[in-house]
Amino acid sequence: MKNIKKLGAILLSTLFLMSSCSSNSNHGLSADQPVTLRLWHYYSGSQKEAFDDLVEEFNTTVGKEKGIIVDAIGKGSISNIANDVNKLLKNKEETEKLPNMFAAYQDTAQMAMNEHKLVSMESYLSEKEIHTYVDGFLKDGRYVGSDETMLFPIAKASEVMIINKEEWDRFASATHVSKADLSTWEGLAKTAELYYEYSNGKAFFARDALANYLICGAHQLQDDIFQEKDGKVAFAISDKTLRRLWDNYYIPFIKGYYVKNGRFASDDIKTKDVIATVSSTAGGTFYPNEVIDEHGDKQKVSYLVLPTPHFENAQNAVISQGGGIAITKADETSEYACIVFLQWFTETKRNITFSAASSYLPVKKEANTYQTWETTLKKHNMNPNNLLKDIVKTTMDEVNDQKLYAANSFDGSYEARSYLEKAANMKAIEDQKAIQKEIQAGKSQEEAMAYYLSDENFAKWVQQCRKDMEALLQGDKAQ
Repeated sequence: MKNIKKLGAILLSTLFLMSSCSSNSNHGLSADQPVTLRLWHYYSGSQKEAFDDLVEEFNTTVGKEKGIIVDAIGKGSISNIANDVNKLLKNKEETEKLPNMFAAYQDTAQMAMNEHKLVSMESYLSEKEIHTYVDGFLKDGRYVGSDETMLFPIAKASEVMIINKEEWDRFASATHVSKADLSTWEGLAKTAELYYEYSNGKAFFARDALANYLICGAHQLQDDIFQEKDGKVAFAISDKTLRRLWDNYYIPFIKGYYVKNGRFASDDIKTKDVIATVSSTAGGTFYPNEVIDEHGDKQKVSYLVLPTPHFENAQNAVISQGGGIAITKADETSEYACIVFLQWFTETKRNITFSAASSYLPVKKEANTYQTWETTLKKHNMNPNNLLKDIVKTTMDEVNDQKLYAANSFDGSYEARSYLEKAANMKAIEDQKAIQKEIQAGKSQEEAMAYYLSDENFAKWVQQCRKDMEALLQGDKAQ
């Protein structure tokens, strides 16, 4: 009898342990008591449609089975999300809770990171599971001094050069330029000058995200703009490197070889203000099927896709960008539910279908081969246009060559990047307009440009940048 009681106790203990292990394996998820997760994203247009379709699929399949409901809310932009998250963090009364997940870049999630509000991938995923993701994309989600991944990659982007093929072919045939001439920033500037002469004064090139050119370009030249010194981040780039960046963007810009009229480079290619652009790979869905000339006539357009230029005799690197998903601290069940959804979303074949619909790159290593991407889409009866195919193929080559670069985040990095973008972009645009105004007033082109091409003009701009950046990095508002 004692043995039977003892055996019963052992069985009960075993059943309890099995029940406990089972409970721990699903972290409290229950189909009978589903958990609702709020997710803030920034997708719009066809990207939003593709994302919403996948969220609905999850909610009606795996989510229903496991007890997870994802409520996805579009906030319009990364900056809108960052502003709303920071407002909630500053509201100590916590009348409204943070969303369970929100899209963010390193710098836009900095405050949440500083407040210890984020959950790392390592909290719920094994090292083997984490290493299935592209290393460069994982680095985007890690902060200085930390080996924890605080932003879960779900769809990433880089940059490519996109060119009006018909106009390029005519120009190349007449002047004997080649695609190789566009492999460097120096070569691009020379080619743009040739086009200006060939076209009787038309601009050749426009680019988005000028800060990417400055940050990645400085990295190529092994002189990063922001460097940590004595435990503090400084605007430490040399005048020599800044001058090289200046000479290969500002100078051709004020001469009329480059321009930026529309909000995005794709706007300038649509109106034929330019024939070549550099923009995010995620911008591929916004490039038009037709362009409009100065007479208002529409023309069908096809595109040539090339890698983004780099500097001559410098290390090659391409920008890694695109928000990751930050998971905010909550109860264990909610945190784990977020991981379940994000793992489901980034499953190779599913992530590839989102890639094809959104012009983003899939995030797992096995998904970043063009053959896998193309084969998966054929099985799903998806046939992206040639532009998207060329964007993905070109960028995957760069991803697999491990050329990805993302600047480290630090306190104030979002504001510092925004200042850089404005200081360089507005300087070029305003000075180009000032030169044209002086020419219209009767000055020769040489006379009108004299000051703007001078060392004095460059030195004055650099001095102001250093002054403003020092104040900004010290926590003050730049002038």
